[in-house]
Order: sequence, then structure tokens, then C-alpha cells
Amino acid sequence: MKQVLITLLAVLLFSSCTSVENNAEILSKNNLSSKVEYDDRMVTKTVFDSHYKMIVFALKKGQDLAPHSAPMDAPLLMLEGSAKITIGTNETIVSKGDIITLPKDLDHGVTPVTDCKFLLIK
Repeated sequence: MKQVLITLLAVLLFSSCTSVENNAEILSKNNLSSKVEYDDRMVTKTVFDSHYKMIVFALKKGQDLAPHSAPMDAPLLMLEGSAKITIGTNETIVSKGDIITLPKDLDHGVTPVTDCKFLLIK
């Protein structure tokens, strides 16, 4: 009886591990960070385009996004890593999971502190 219980527990443990691996594979297909890979230059990919756009960026440390302005407010969600966000003369460090709004008509830029990926909605 003891051997049967040990075998049953081992089977359950193995099947639950397989299930987690399969779930991780499914999640990675829907994970925004997986939509872009780091390269020798900044990489962007539009993942949604309708009456607004959702764009995923991948920047390595040293690949700055130069200050510029936009005609609309744009939320930025950091997906991976961290970056210094400059808005006008204010600087804020944004890390994985943080969100910040880039105000319309005000210069803003991104300087990666580490390799980073972020979602921009505009």
C-alpha cells in the first residue's frame, strides 16, 4: 500500500510539473515581452493598431530614446528591466511593473538603466 501511494504521488507530481511547463509555454506566446528581442539597435513592434496603438519596445543599456514630444498622452508600462524616464526636466526611474504617463506636448525620453522592454500606448 505504501508503495502504491508513493507511486501515485510521484505520478501526480510529474503530471503537475508537465502542466506548469505547458502553461508557461502558453503564457510566453501571449507575453508582451516575448514579442520583441534585443538587438544592436532599438527594436519596436506594434502589437495592436486600431483607434490607438500598442507598441512594444526593446532597448539595451546605451540605446537611448532621444527626447521628443507627442500630440497625445501616452502611458508607458515597463515590462522588463528599468529605465530613467525624462519628462521635461524631471527624471524618474521606472522598473518592471511600473507605469508612467508621458504627457502630450512635453519633451520626454527614455534612457535604459538596464536592458529593458516596455509597452507604449498611443
